[in-house]
Amino acid sequence: MKNFYIKLMFLVIVMVLVAVSLMTYRNLSNYMTEVNLIRHSREVLRSLEQTLSTIKDAEIGQRGFQLTKDTLYLAPYYSSVSVLPAQIRALDSLTRNNIVISRKVDTLEILINRQFTIINKILAIKNPGNELLTAEEKPLLFQGRSNMNEIRDIIRRISNEEGKIFETRLTSETDFRNIAPLALLLYTLVALGGVSFLFSKVMDALERQRIAEARLNENILTLRSEVGIREFTQKTLRSVLDNSLDGIMAFSAIRNKNTRGIEDFALVLSNEIASKATGRAEKDLIGKNLLSIFPNVRSEGLFDIYKEVVETGQPKQVEQLFRQGDPYVGWYNITVVKLEDGFVVTFSNNTNQKQQRLILEERGLLLKEAEALANMGSWKWDAANQSLLWSDGLYKILDKDPNTFIPSWNSFQENVYPEDQGAVEKFIDEIVDDHDGKTLEFRIEVQGVLKYLSMTSKPREANVKSGVDILGTVIDVTDQKMYETQLEQYTAELKRSNEDLEQFAYVASHDLQEPLRKIRAFGDRLVSRYKQKLDGPGEDYIKRMQSASSRMQTLIEDLLSFSRVSRSGEVFQQLDMDQIMTEIYEDLDIQIKRENAVIKIGGLPSVTGEKIQIKRLFQNLINNAVKFHKPNEIPIVEVYGKPIKWQEIKKEFNVSLPDNAYVKITVKDNGIGFDERFIDKIFNIFQRLHGRTDYEGTGIGLAICRKIVTNHKGFITAKSKENIGSEFIVILPAA
Repeated sequence: MKNFYIKLMFLVIVMVLVAVSLMTYRNLSNYMTEVNLIRHSREVLRSLEQTLSTIKDAEIGQRGFQLTKDTLYLAPYYSSVSVLPAQIRALDSLTRNNIVISRKVDTLEILINRQFTIINKILAIKNPGNELLTAEEKPLLFQGRSNMNEIRDIIRRISNEEGKIFETRLTSETDFRNIAPLALLLYTLVALGGVSFLFSKVMDALERQRIAEARLNENILTLRSEVGIREFTQKTLRSVLDNSLDGIMAFSAIRNKNTRGIEDFALVLSNEIASKATGRAEKDLIGKNLLSIFPNVRSEGLFDIYKEVVETGQPKQVEQLFRQGDPYVGWYNITVVKLEDGFVVTFSNNTNQKQQRLILEERGLLLKEAEALANMGSWKWDAANQSLLWSDGLYKILDKDPNTFIPSWNSFQENVYPEDQGAVEKFIDEIVDDHDGKTLEFRIEVQGVLKYLSMTSKPREANVKSGVDILGTVIDVTDQKMYETQLEQYTAELKRSNEDLEQFAYVASHDLQEPLRKIRAFGDRLVSRYKQKLDGPGEDYIKRMQSASSRMQTLIEDLLSFSRVSRSGEVFQQLDMDQIMTEIYEDLDIQIKRENAVIKIGGLPSVTGEKIQIKRLFQNLINNAVKFHKPNEIPIVEVYGKPIKWQEIKKEFNVSLPDNAYVKITVKDNGIGFDERFIDKIFNIFQRLHGRTDYEGTGIGLAICRKIVTNHKGFITAKSKENIGSEFIVILPAA
């Protein structure tokens, strides 16, 4: 029995031990299961954290690249591309037994793939400019941020679900730990050991993360500083380029893949002036080929110049005419310099300078031709170099060879007549010492030929250090001197002839009056005493004789008037034209009343002249205006005037008068008028446009008018239309 009980006790004990062992095993097994499940939950949470951290790194790398355009920041992105699929698979494997969490993991995978798609689209956008964001990037960034919020939300929900499971399993693990303290203690010790190890690792990782973050912050600050410097440098460079007065473009070579020969050039940079020259914006030019921007560069030879500069490295400078049309037509100065496998071209529009040079060249040719035609030359005293310069015309006048002869002041004195030597020496000394403008005429003998020269000087300020430059001309006035001598002879002869003619006209007209008076007297006696004895033809002959003698008397009186005008010696004085017109109106009162004429006289400016002549001038003009009226129509005469300048006279009448003040007086009528082709004829003596039976007169009146105006150094002309009227315009010196 004892053995039995012993055995039974042993068995019970064994059974108890077995039971205890089984229970302990079960508890330990359950404990280990719960521990594994807890560990599983922790792995799920850790995997979620790693996944979130990886997708954040990808996003941060993408943003860093956007800010700096530095591909170094894309390293986390490329790392996440290779790591995330494995992390998603691991997370999917860990949550496979939990349908709810597994579905959320599937959703998370979709959101992560969507995030990478957005990032790829952002990175695919080319942005060569300096702007941080473009119109295409902004909506993608907004989508990325929204998608990241969804990723964070789904990870938070998975973490919450797994956290609840973790708490349940942790409670169960605590229960098992109370049942199996040794196992739990062992587990706890192991767990503590593991936690301690994990803690140390975590602390080590945190420390390393802190150091890495500090370094990252330092690198970010350094990077920002470098970015700021680069942005400042780029802005400064762009400002310099855009403020340049010249167009600047940079091109890179486009080479054949097989032969490596240059086929074209691509534009990589263009400043504002260059863009305006092409008529297109810079953004529309960057990346374009040279031949598409300037299609004529090949035919104009510029393309070969660009290739030569790139291949040889030797800069070139050319002046080129563009004919492609607005806006870059014209002459350009072009400078080409090699830059890596391409070139930089600088160009400026020098059309105005080119035209000025061409004008100067043309003026130089015209000056030479003018000097040759005028038989003149020019010279210049250069005070800075103390040298004398001659034009080609001066070499020709003085018969010197410009290739061998050196001009000097003594050159002007060579071949000078002895009588003029002193004057020439004095002239040269005065213009060099006094710097005054002077003119001198002297004679020289060149190759046995006598020449009269006129030399003129004019000072011109150069600068303080060098002093005063002197410009001058030398004109060969030999022909002019000959003409002047002949003209003086002709003038003297003409003056003598005119005096003789005037004396003859005066004497002849005066002497003719005596026999004319006798003819008229005897004619009157025949009529008074023998009228009854004369038959019809006799009376007609006497009437004709008396009429002819009357016309002869009038003609002689007009000749005397014309002669007196030529011989007048009165002094010029200021004349009140309104007063003179009043006197003329009184003198013509009978004629005006007889013809029922209307005389309109406006306010007239005063003139300078001889009163008798001026009165005779306008009396003749008004008398003609009344006399030559149309039948059965009342004559209307208007007289008005105004001041006028000599420039206006030149412009209106093409007549050059001295630079003085003048008065323009017009006598206008509504008479019969005349054909303007006879304007010059009507002012000649004894010239008539109508017969004596139509209008009385001798044809001397307008000749006297012109003679009076000439004596006063004025001008007279007329405007007229037949059957409409005439205007006689008189220009006289103002008072």
